[in-house]
Amino acid sequence: MSTLGLKRGTVKLRFYSKLWSSEFEKERQCLLNRLGNLAVDVQHIGSTSVPGLTAKPILDMAIGVRRFKDARKLAKPLRELGYNFDRPFQHQLFFAKGSDAKRTHYVHVMRYNGAKWKSDALFGEYLRNHPVRACAYAALKVKLAKQHADERQKYSDGKDSFIKETLRLARER
Repeated sequence: MSTLGLKRGTVKLRFYSKLWSSEFEKERQCLLNRLGNLAVDVQHIGSTSVPGLTAKPILDMAIGVRRFKDARKLAKPLRELGYNFDRPFQHQLFFAKGSDAKRTHYVHVMRYNGAKWKSDALFGEYLRNHPVRACAYAALKVKLAKQHADERQKYSDGKDSFIKETLRLARER
């Protein structure tokens, strides 16, 4: 039984599920098998990748490509796997899997080892290694989710300064 799924545009957090890791591994293998050498790597990013962290029940994954201009080549095979192109933003192409009533997976296609790839990895690593910081992030997310349950962008914007500060701390260590 899947522990994933959330209505598009809404914010509802769930306690961490150990199943998220295994669901990521299954999806990762599916993506790698279908994308072949178009994908350099597939990584689990975002809150569902941090054990113990409260999160929206949607798996975020980064797919690394050698050159960002090659990212569009993934659109057709991703569509065949049930992913729909959503939009480009922040040096990445964004795809979503699942209906608007139940989004289950997000894919962020970006340049492998580019600035965004590295910052996503650094943020997750820092939270996994600093439980006090992870708890503070969870508390902020719960507060924002209560304030902005139907305003996904305001929820995301509310996390921005915390994320930037965490990345600064991670780079200083």
